[in-house]
Formats: sequence, structure tokens, C-alpha cells
Amino acid sequence: MSATIELDVLSVVILVFAIALASRSLYSKPSNRWYILSALTLIVVIGTELFAYQVDDIGSSSQIFWHTITNVFGFGLSPLFVYFLFRYITHGSHLKRPLLMLLPAIINGVLSISSYFTGWYFSVDAMNVYKRGPIFFIAVVTMFLYLGFCVLYLINTWKHYETADRPLFASILTVPIIGFIMQMIFPTVLMLWPGNALSILLFYLFSQEQYYAFDVLTDLRNRAVFMRDLMDLQHDYAGPATIVVCDVNDLKKANDNYGHVRGDELLSYAANLLEQCFGMVGKIYRIGGDEFAVISTVKDPKDIEESVAFLGKQIEFNNQDRTIPLSLALGWSWCESCIGNLFNTYVSADDSMYRNKGKMKSDRR
Repeated sequence: MSATIELDVLSVVILVFAIALASRSLYSKPSNRWYILSALTLIVVIGTELFAYQVDDIGSSSQIFWHTITNVFGFGLSPLFVYFLFRYITHGSHLKRPLLMLLPAIINGVLSISSYFTGWYFSVDAMNVYKRGPIFFIAVVTMFLYLGFCVLYLINTWKHYETADRPLFASILTVPIIGFIMQMIFPTVLMLWPGNALSILLFYLFSQEQYYAFDVLTDLRNRAVFMRDLMDLQHDYAGPATIVVCDVNDLKKANDNYGHVRGDELLSYAANLLEQCFGMVGKIYRIGGDEFAVISTVKDPKDIEESVAFLGKQIEFNNQDRTIPLSLALGWSWCESCIGNLFNTYVSADDSMYRNKGKMKSDRR
């Protein structure tokens, strides 16, 4: 068995393992169906490559049909696995014109089928010898087009990843590129598909870890990450920091009067406003059912004051058109050095928030 075949078989094993992992949480994470489709498509593509090794005997005219059909499937399906991966990555985001996004893969499929008759992508001659066609590059470009979409989307969401996670994340994205380069340098060892198989498994494991670091409803970092970041800064960071704590007022009333779906919408709206107002100065977390926090390491507390003021104006302006108005109790506290002080700063901010909450209740009476 050649090294290339061994790598392909290993890739299939890796992908089957990835599908088994993704299937276990399919109910709780519907987006996994896109991941499973991606992995299954890649298995089929690798399968066509493995089958091609069995029907590429030079001079065997009886294998010409199967050799040709195998390449039709291989070329036609190659970009689809990246398209499905893109849908997995962007699941939950508003994807504009999803059918238009599928168009390059459809065109590639048509060209692949047409190549059976035209030789545009490839041809298999009367001696059963495979040759690349004049527009072979379009299949490769289509696949890397979707890979580019994935990379661009992930770059746009780069700020959601912790600084320590970014090198690992970047290395996962570069694995398919390394595989492609290796294949160009050593044409007899096909590394592209094994590289892709390894990459999507690592990406799934990485995304699962990130999934448990973020709140599902609001897409903000959760309380566990908040406490980790709090302790890390208190232990290592000698610079100043500010903690802001917010609590959504009357969430229970909103749930009772309008239903929990509208209550969840109110929490998502609050999270979006906090991201809009504090995203440039700190990290935002959902630390409880109706409670949020911000950790900022900006040196000038006036930046926080401006963000707090901007939040108040945004709430007042947007409440004019909202059926369920948003009301936030807010408190914040600043420390000159995080080391040994930041947890106490959080307690102080929390106390300040509860004082503000009590005052707001008193003012409504």
C-alpha cells in the first residue's frame, strides 16, 4: 500500500471519528448537521481518490468508464465539503442570499459533469491515461473560494477568541494550505485531502471548546470565562482595570406578561447594546440569568464613563419604539492595579449595581 493510500485511509478514519463526535450533540447543536454533511462529503471525495487508484491501470480499456466517473464525482464534490463547513461556521448568523453562495459549487458541478464529454476539467484517453483539462484550475479556485469565505468570516469574529487561543486557531486554518503546498512540492504524495480531514477535525474540537466558553443565547462569554479572566488579571496584571456590572430590571415581569421567548429577546437585545457600547473598551460577559459584566483594562476611567453615558442614551432612544422597554441597573468600580485587587473591585461594582437597582425601584414608587 502506497503512502498516499495510507494517508487517505487514515483521513477517512479521522472523519468517521469526527462525525461520531458531532452526532452525539446533534440535538443540542443543530448546526452540527452542516459539519456532518461536510465530513461525509469529504469522505466521498477521498473515496473517489481511493477508487481511482484501483481503476487507473494504463492500457485497461475496461476501466475507462469507471476512471472517468470517479473523477466526475471527485471534481464535482470537492468544493461542497468546504461550502458545508462554511454553513456550519456561520450557523446562527444572518447569511444573505444562501442560494447565491451555493452558485459557485453548482457551476463547478456542471463543469465536472460536462468534462465527461468535453475534457474541460480532465480527460481519460483510450489508454486509460488521466490528463488535466484546460480549465482544471476552476475546480481548485472554487474550493479555495469557499475556504476564503470561511477565513474571512472567522477573521471578522476574531475578537471573540481569547489571545491565548488565536495561535492555535490560526494553525488549524493553515493546515489545508500546508497540505496543498506539500502536494505541489511532492506531486506523488497527495496531502490536500488528509490536510483538510485533519483540519476539520481539529476545528470541530476547537469550536466545541469555544462553544462551552460562550453563552448560547447572547453569544457573550459566560460566567466561567469571566471568573477565569478575573483571577488571571488579579494574579498577573499590574495595570489598572474597571469592572462594570449590569442587571436587567423586571425580567420576570416580561417573562410573565409576554412569554419567555420575548424575555430571551430582551436579554439578547441587552447583550447587543452592551457589545455596542463597551465592545471597544473591554470584554462583555453574561454572568447570570439577567446579569452582565464588563472587564476593561483601559487606563483612563473617562472612557468607561463615556461608554456608560452612551449606553444610557441608546436605551432611552431605542425604548421609544420597543414594546418591552429595557431597563438596566448598573454599577462600576475602578482599581489602579489588578494584582490582589480585582476581585474586590468586582464586589464593589456589584454592590454599586444593587444600590442603583434599589434607587431605581424607589424612584418608581
